[in-house]
Amino acid sequence: MSVLRLLPKRWRERIRNYAPRGFPDSPSCGAFYDARARLFRDDEAASLEYSSLGVQRRIFARAVDALPPHGRVLDVGCGLAHLHDYIIDREFPIASYHGIDVSAAMLDAASQRIGGRENVSFEQRDLATRPMESSSYDVAYVISVLGYPIGRDPMASMLSLLRSALDACADGLVFTHVMDGRSNRTLAFPTDPDRLAEECALVLGADATIFDNGEDFTYLMRLRKSSKR
Repeated sequence: MSVLRLLPKRWRERIRNYAPRGFPDSPSCGAFYDARARLFRDDEAASLEYSSLGVQRRIFARAVDALPPHGRVLDVGCGLAHLHDYIIDREFPIASYHGIDVSAAMLDAASQRIGGRENVSFEQRDLATRPMESSSYDVAYVISVLGYPIGRDPMASMLSLLRSALDACADGLVFTHVMDGRSNRTLAFPTDPDRLAEECALVLGADATIFDNGEDFTYLMRLRKSSKR
């Protein structure tokens, strides 16, 4: 049983809703999620900072509509690998699933859940500093990963990770980000979709398509390698 259950409800809620303003580097971010994975080991939504797993699945639904999973799937910041479950439940024709994360505790929990299944693998890896071989996967998903600012130049850090993820995929990727003004939370690193799409086109040379339902504070963006590159 988690020690949190012994605390008053208002304290539990404050701990659950705690959000840092950012991290100096990716390992620090990994350490934060290591702590959450252990602290909320009996509450997967809390460990991943979702209000509920239903909210998570709604984001997954939007992501796979934007870019249907197929072939070799790369899940960047895979957490507990719930995306794998969603893809299998929807019966998408994938050949393999590879989840990477900077949090060792999250990967341990994911491996305990689904490790050992055929064509499923996990790896502790910071994609921004350790790129993968070009086109070694078909599609990638970067879901609920980029909301915290990393380093002194958060935009550069985010674009560096997206560059590596896009290069690793033959057919493109989908990522989520957050928009200010639609949430009751103070967001540490909100972006405007149109401006971020312009940055992705300019810096990454990518074709960027925005998927925004006008309601959720999370929007999605699909990136494909530009034919002009």
